[in-house]
Formats: sequence, C-alpha cells, structure tokens
Amino acid sequence: MMRRLLVASLLGMVAVAPAAARIVATTAIVGPLAGPNAPLAQPGLRFYGTDLGWTVEHRGTLLMLFGDTWSHARFLCETVPLNDDCQATLPLVSPAGVPPLTFATRPGAPDLLDPILVFRGAESLDMGFIRTPLAAFSDGTDLIGLFGRPEYVPCTRRSPRRPPSCRPYEHLTCTQAVGRCTPAVIGLSGVCDAGTGAGCLPGQTCTATATGLCVDAGSSQNDGTPASTLFTAAVTLEIATQDRAAPASYHEVATLATNKFLNSTVRTVARFTARRRGNDYGRGSGALLWWGRPGFSTAGGREAQLYLLTHKLPFRRDAKDRARFRPKYFAGMNPKNGEPRWTRRESKALPLALDGVGGGSPHEVLPIPNQMAVSFVGAPLDTWVMIYGGDLADYLLADPANARPGPAPGAIRIRFAEHPWGPWTAPEPLLAPGSPPVAGDPYGPGGVLFHVACQDQGPSACARSDPSRPTDAFFPGCPELGRTFDVGRFYGPNVIDAYTRPDGTGGVDVFWNVSTWNPYSVVFVRTNLRPGP
Repeated sequence: MMRRLLVASLLGMVAVAPAAARIVATTAIVGPLAGPNAPLAQPGLRFYGTDLGWTVEHRGTLLMLFGDTWSHARFLCETVPLNDDCQATLPLVSPAGVPPLTFATRPGAPDLLDPILVFRGAESLDMGFIRTPLAAFSDGTDLIGLFGRPEYVPCTRRSPRRPPSCRPYEHLTCTQAVGRCTPAVIGLSGVCDAGTGAGCLPGQTCTATATGLCVDAGSSQNDGTPASTLFTAAVTLEIATQDRAAPASYHEVATLATNKFLNSTVRTVARFTARRRGNDYGRGSGALLWWGRPGFSTAGGREAQLYLLTHKLPFRRDAKDRARFRPKYFAGMNPKNGEPRWTRRESKALPLALDGVGGGSPHEVLPIPNQMAVSFVGAPLDTWVMIYGGDLADYLLADPANARPGPAPGAIRIRFAEHPWGPWTAPEPLLAPGSPPVAGDPYGPGGVLFHVACQDQGPSACARSDPSRPTDAFFPGCPELGRTFDVGRFYGPNVIDAYTRPDGTGGVDVFWNVSTWNPYSVVFVRTNLRPGP
C-alpha cells in the first residue's frame, strides 16, 4: 500500500527536467517586418503601420493576419472604419533576412488594402478599433480564424415571470452590477462598475443594461471583491471560416462565450491523446490546442491565469454548416496516475501550473501577461515554448506603479513545458527594451522603440515616434501630443512555426515577430534555443 501511494505521489508531481534543460542562447532583432521603418514590397500601397501578425500555414500558403492597420500616420484622427484589420502572405521558407510581405489588396485597386471582413450570416460585424484577429489555424480542410471584438454576453429573459439568466452557458451568471460605458469613443464602449461608475473613459457614463450582463465568477480575475466583477465579464469570440472565393472574408461557424479565454492563442498538432503518452506534437491537423487568459493585464488580487481547451479536427458540421464546437477543458492533474483531467464544462476548467511543478501553483508572476504565442519546438529539443509579456502604456493600467516587477521590466519572456498543459517553467527575459543611452538597445540609438530620453549617437539614430498616437484621438483636433510621452512597448509576439529549424549544432532557431507600439510596427526576431547543461 505504501509503495502504491509513493508511486502515485511521484506521478502526480510531473517532472520538469526536459523543459528546464532548455536555455536561450541568443535573441536578436533581424529587422522591421511591417510599419514605418520596414521596406514595402508594393509601391504605392496606402499603408503606414499595423500590429500583431498571427501566422497560419494552409494549403501551401503562409498567411499573416494583422490587427488595427493605419493607412497613413494620422489615420486615428479620422472616423474609425468598421474594418481596419488586414492580412498578407509571406514566403513559406524563411529567407536569409526579413521575409517580404505581400498585403492583400482590393480587386482592381492595388493601392488599397483589402480589409478583413467577419460575417455572422449576412451581417458584416464591426471589426474596427481594438477588434482584431486573435489567432488562426488550419484544420486540413478550412482556414479558421478566431476574432475578438469584444462583444459582451447579455443576459436573456425567457419569460416575463422569470429573472434574466445566462442560459445555456452553465459557467456564466447574470448580474446588474456591470454596466456599459456610453457613448462610444473612437468605437470603444467597454464595461464598468454600475455602482461606482469606474471603468469608463473621460466623457463616458456608466449605464445599466436592460437585462444585465453575464460574468464568470470562476475566472481568476475574480479576487472576491465587488470591484473585480467587471473584469469577469464574458465576451463572444467568433470562430470563422475563410471564404475561399474571397480570402479576406470569414464566415462565423461557431462562437465561444467566455471570460477565461478572452486572451487566446492556438496551435494544431498531428495527434493528441489528452494523456502524457501517444502524442505527436508536430505540425498537423489532428487536434486543436487553445490556451486562454481572462485579460491582458491585472492588478491587486486579480490574475490572468492560463487555461487550456482541446478539440478534435476537423470540426463536424450540422445541417446548416455550423461547426459542432464541443471542446474539452483542462481540469487539473489526477494525483493517482499523473495524467491530466478533462471536462466538457468550462465551469470546471482549472488553470495550468506555472511554477514548474505538476499540479503546482497557477500564479502568474507578470501583472502584464499581454498576448502570448505557444509553439512546439521539435528535434533536437522537443519542447513547448510560450512567448508572452511585454508592456502596456501607463494610461492603460489600473496600477502602473506595480505593473513591472523584477528584472528586465517590459521584456518579452519565455517559458518551457514538456506538455501543452505544463507544468510551465518560470518566465525568463527574452527580449528587453533596455536603456535609452545604450546604443543597440531597443530603446537606445539604433533601436526599434521610441523613447523620449534617447539621443542619436553618430550614425545610430533613435527610433522616431509616430506623428499621431491613439491618445491624440481623444482630444478635439487630434493634436500631436502622444509623441512627447508615449514611449514604445513590446507586445503581441507570434512564433512563425514554418520557420523553426535546427541550427546544425545541436540547437534550434525560432523565428518570431513582435509589435512595438511606438512606432506602430512589427519587427522580425530570431532566438536560438539550446539544450541546457
């Protein structure tokens, strides 16, 4: 009996030696990929800057989906369009330097970007400011995009005699404690605390909704205080299939009403057994792995812990060609055999261990986890990597004074794991902004991030600010004030799986891109990973 208990205990504490034995040898910015400092392969194209850039390989094409895209430097000073995202193709094989992008343009108008359109039936959904692609994947047959708008989930009333509810969502509850901010400002109308009015932008009022909004009390953003309730509001994520006849158009085939997966990233693998053995984590379309966090930043006791769901591919379709989306959620580790548990109920979903110990603590040490990329790096390392973090402007944070703890504040960081559910090792700095006086640092002369304290040093010039910044759009006349204080930040990393390759000396080169906030651009990065000592 004692021997069985000891074995079960050892299995429950899943070893992390394979993941811990990976080290970051070098990380270097190769050059600008898209934005004001990047070469444009399409002369005359009306394009200034963009962000994000999620890649997906489908039927021999490598596609990159970008977020809010500016056609010119003062784009945000105009009326914000309903569709400002775009996409481009890039070479399937990594070139020696920065890969050239070919942006999708409108038929008969090579100077105009063809914006991404997301349809729900015949309705073209609003995909304006901060409504962007979250990720994309191929199920072997279709290219599928995930889109965040955000569209908050309203409570519904089935009968005048019954109170509003969040049916059929078993993981959500209805509340009148969360309201909406009105009127919309540059397309933004977020949620707020209906009691205190907190959460709205200047000039907005917190207004109660007719039936209430749905929240997830089980979210790690819930710290047990009424003030945290608005951070648990659920949104509807669009799961949409690309139109083969019109590649910039996507048609919704399923939705996910969630708070835990508000901040999402995905990968597909050749085979997934949902157990520790029998998996093929290589590139393929056997199963979908979808990681999520309930937010991009936190404060106080609120956390954006990490969750995981999986789904077999391809999706089965019903008579109306809707996808039968029935995911399984990670529900913790079985202490008896060390295997992961899974559930169909999102209310039973549990966060992943982030301390390197199987069944360990899910505490996320970074108050700004931001967007994330998860990828499997094959032989000779055979490890999962998570690249995430970076920074946000102080005016976007609830507690900027405590938002950047530890070394390398504002850095993009990396974690490792043997399996997609972890346990994930502690985060390590991967790409830091550095210091404005240091030539070659991202903040310094020759760098890629604007900083007010940087001074040119000979031929090494500091990154220049965009003339207009998002903050300027909140003021009459859109004055160019942001350029005086809105320093650059790293965010939105994406691993380009098709470019990952052994370096021939026992390590692996991982190529990825990351957004730079100011200037509003995307840069191309190479990281060399090697076995540890």
